[in-house]
Amino acid sequence: MEYCKRCLFNSNICIIGNLQCNYCDLHDNLEKSYIDFNEVLSNIQENKADKYNCITGISGGIDSSTLLFAAVKKWNLRPLVIHFDNHWNTEIAKKNMNKLVTKLNIDIINYQVNKEEFDNLNKAFLKAGVPDLDVPNDVAMTKLMYETASKYNIKYILNGHCFKTEGSTPKKWTYMDSEYIQDIYKTFYNKSLTNFPLFKFSDQIKYGIENIQQVRPFYYQNIDRKILDAEMKEFIGWENYGWKHGENLYTDFVGSYLLPKKFGIDKRIVYLSAQIRMGELTKKTAMRKLNMEATFDISIIKKEYLDLADSSIKSRDNYKKFDYVKHK
Repeated sequence: MEYCKRCLFNSNICIIGNLQCNYCDLHDNLEKSYIDFNEVLSNIQENKADKYNCITGISGGIDSSTLLFAAVKKWNLRPLVIHFDNHWNTEIAKKNMNKLVTKLNIDIINYQVNKEEFDNLNKAFLKAGVPDLDVPNDVAMTKLMYETASKYNIKYILNGHCFKTEGSTPKKWTYMDSEYIQDIYKTFYNKSLTNFPLFKFSDQIKYGIENIQQVRPFYYQNIDRKILDAEMKEFIGWENYGWKHGENLYTDFVGSYLLPKKFGIDKRIVYLSAQIRMGELTKKTAMRKLNMEATFDISIIKKEYLDLADSSIKSRDNYKKFDYVKHK
């Protein structure tokens, strides 16, 4: 096995070339590609007529909260906010969301997923023996963002991902495909999903024609994320929920417990590597943090979920996947 000379990635995770992994290369290329955010901001602000000129999601986590705060208080945007409630929010996340939305005085749409169907979808993925256990959340949120943007004639979706603070997840670790999700559900429940929002290939075409664009403000060099985080926290009296993605119990269960214990996937490698690349941690300190076992209180998870987590590991190839090459 080869190890990246710079971060915590190895050749089991990604490609190592010239002693450095392709994710460090990606980081360096993004750092070099300077584009002034003010130019992008002007394009979003150009729409003076409609009530909203952008849309963004909120979870109660640090990334989405800081993005929303900056959009309103720093960039003078008029966002419509959506929240995807999968019934696993922590109380702290709810408080953070409520305080931020109230103090900013903005409109929010709260989408509640059908609880029975979503629970069964989670159980189907646990039975399936694949590591993509939290992918349905991302697919549903993507669908809701584009669908809502289209409904309100909004052309810009603000995305809170930040390669500087959270890095990029290796492709081997996750697979996102609506046909794959549907087949796993049908395999174990012998019926199709009827209520769950799925972002399909046809949606990519539809919203592409409508020219709805995703913008990642934290990718731009003249955005100081640390200052924005600090100001947002002071603005609402931010309550800390512990660690990355700890604002949602199911996401935390998957990332802190299931993935490392069952699949050997520790997402802390991604977050710590991002901090190494930014010079915020030495590799030695990051390794020491990684060697501390991630903790999760499994008593808050129902026994039926924990029992299903013991299913045998299977290949993704056991399930149908969308053939993008065939449909080009």
